[in-house]
Amino acid sequence: MTKKITGTLDVLIVLVCTYYGYQWAQNPDGNYEPWLFLASLIFICLEIFRRYEVYFIKREGKNLTPGELVKHREELRKQFQEEIYKCRVKNLRKDVIIRHVNRMDSYPHVEENHKGISPWFKGALLDTYHKGIMVWLRSGTLTDGAHGYRFTNYKKEEKGDIRVLMVGKIPYEYIECVNFDGDEYYYFPHIFCHFANKGEPYEEIVFCEEIDMGNGPTYYKEIVDFQSVKKHSVGCGIDYFS
Repeated sequence: MTKKITGTLDVLIVLVCTYYGYQWAQNPDGNYEPWLFLASLIFICLEIFRRYEVYFIKREGKNLTPGELVKHREELRKQFQEEIYKCRVKNLRKDVIIRHVNRMDSYPHVEENHKGISPWFKGALLDTYHKGIMVWLRSGTLTDGAHGYRFTNYKKEEKGDIRVLMVGKIPYEYIECVNFDGDEYYYFPHIFCHFANKGEPYEEIVFCEEIDMGNGPTYYKEIVDFQSVKKHSVGCGIDYFS
């Protein structure tokens, strides 16, 4: 959202400068300097904001240098790939607990009437992708409608056209650390995350089709993103995926 706003202001400033530059060329005696100075000042302020945005806006999560980010990603990638490989070879459950770093002490209690995403919840570790991990959240079907995929309307006895997994993509930089041993409540891995994207730990939620590769590992083919499906579904009066 911030990038869209600054981008829009950039376009407006260019238009203002072009307009007053043209007027100045047509009528050099006009008083256009204050407007051009103001536009230039706004542009300079925008450029400063872009370069030092991280200091102006407080965001949850890690502020890493490029070098630190590479190291952090590689360390977690190796750990998660080892865990995924172990589960596949030994046919173990893929369960994980996603926990919010800022609300660690809420675990293991369940907050009643809590608005927004829970401070901890169960998922399943499916795979890694180039920026992080893929966590299974829910299963169901989608129906291919006139404007693309939408939620299946079971009230109208629709069967759905494709069975999919709802998958949250969590970047490594949102992950503070992992306890792969679990605890006395849940013995599977606890992933401590920053809920850094509008109060959620995912950079994106997508729908994937689970494809059995035969003797090889299971492949999760990305079909469509959650937001576009939700938009089409709400337009059809269907609110929930199941």
